[in-house]
Amino acid sequence: MKTNPLTEYVAAIDIGTSKICVLVGRVQPQGVVEVIGIGRQPSHGVKKGVIVNVSATVESLKKALHEACSQAGVTPQQAVVGISGGHIKSFNAVGVVGISRPDVTQYDIDRVVEMAKAVSLPQDREILHVLPQYFRVDGQEQVQDSLGMRGMRLEAHVHIVTGAITSAQSIIRVVELAGIPVVDIVLEQLASAQAVLTAAEQDLGVALLDIGAGTSDFAIYKDGRIRYSKVLPIGGNHFTNDLAIGLGLSVPAAEELKKKYGCVIPRVYAEPRVDSIDLLEMFGMLEPRAQELFSFVKEEIEHNRLASLMPAGFVLTGGGSLLAGFRELVQAQVTVPVRIGSPRYYFMPAEEERGVPAVLRSPEYATAYGLLAFALKDAKIFWKNTSEAPLLSRVLQRMKTWVYDFLD
Repeated sequence: MKTNPLTEYVAAIDIGTSKICVLVGRVQPQGVVEVIGIGRQPSHGVKKGVIVNVSATVESLKKALHEACSQAGVTPQQAVVGISGGHIKSFNAVGVVGISRPDVTQYDIDRVVEMAKAVSLPQDREILHVLPQYFRVDGQEQVQDSLGMRGMRLEAHVHIVTGAITSAQSIIRVVELAGIPVVDIVLEQLASAQAVLTAAEQDLGVALLDIGAGTSDFAIYKDGRIRYSKVLPIGGNHFTNDLAIGLGLSVPAAEELKKKYGCVIPRVYAEPRVDSIDLLEMFGMLEPRAQELFSFVKEEIEHNRLASLMPAGFVLTGGGSLLAGFRELVQAQVTVPVRIGSPRYYFMPAEEERGVPAVLRSPEYATAYGLLAFALKDAKIFWKNTSEAPLLSRVLQRMKTWVYDFLD
C-alpha cells in the first residue's frame, strides 16, 4: 500500500458504542468529497460513547482501518476523530471589550472571544470548542461578522463545548495505537450537522437529533451557527436491552428483531407473531422508550425556550433514527416538518448526490461522513498542525481555533 501526501488523503474515524466506522477520502475539483475506502467493524470497549477498554477498542479500530485502507489502496498519515458521550457539557457565554480603534479589527475580535471563554472549569475538564453565534457593536443589531464596523463596544455571544480531558486522551491513544496519529477531534453534533443539514436549514433555524447506540446528540442551528447542544443519556442500545430483558433474548437476537420488526407507533401486523414473539408486546416495550427519549428533547426545548429557533424543522439522524415509526412519533409532538437526514448535501449542489457513495446514504454514516467533510473543508488550515508541542495540547489548540473556521 502506498503512502500519499497529507494534503490529499485523510481518515475520518467514528468510534461509536456499537460500531467503529472509518472513511478514507480526498477532495476532488469543485470541492466534492470522494470517499475511496470504507471500513466498519463492531465496537468493543466503548460504553455510552466513552472508551472504557483501550485494548479492545484498538483491536476493533485496527480491523476497520485495515478494511478501509485496503479498499482505498492508500494509507492516510493523519486522522480526524469524533468525540461525544455523557461527559460533554456545553453552554453559551458572552464577552465584552472596548474597541481599540474607530473600526473593529481582528485584534478586537480575538480579544472579545478570549473574554467570552474566560470561564472557570474543574481541573479535569477542558474547553473543546468555542463557536461564535453572533456579535453586537454598541448594543445594536446582531451581526455575523463585526470586522470593520465602527463603534466603541464589541460584544460576542459564543457557544462553548467542554469535555473530560481523560476522554480526549483515550481517543488519541486508541487511534495512535491503531497506527495513525490524530490531527483533530470534532464534536459529533457538529460533524453530523455538516453531513445532513442544508445551508438553508441552518440559516433559517433547525433542530438535529443524532440517535447513536449509547447516547443521543441534540443541537439547534440558527443563522448558520450552532445555538444549543446537549448529549442525552438514551440511545439505540437502550431499546435493544429492553427487548432482551422483556422477551428473554440474547442482545444480538434482540437487536436483529428490533431492526426487522421493531416499531414505535401502533400498526396492524399481517403476522402478529414472528418466531413465537408477539409483535404487539414488542411495540409495548419500544414505544415507552421512544417517548422517554423524546421527552428529554422536549424538556430541553421548553426549558431553554428553543422552539422559535427551529422553523425549518426537525432532522433525525444516526442509526437509531431508522427505527420504524420514530419520525412519525416525533412529528406528532412538534409543529414543524420532521425528516430523516442522510449524508447527501455537503460539498455538492443539493440536487446532486454523486459525491456520496450509495452505501453511505444512510443516517448511520452521518457522523463519519461529516467528520470527513469537515476535515477536507480547508486542507491548508487542516494540515497546519506541525508544532512540536504534545499531541493532546496541539489537538485541543486546533479545536479551539474553530472559532475562525466557523466564521466562513
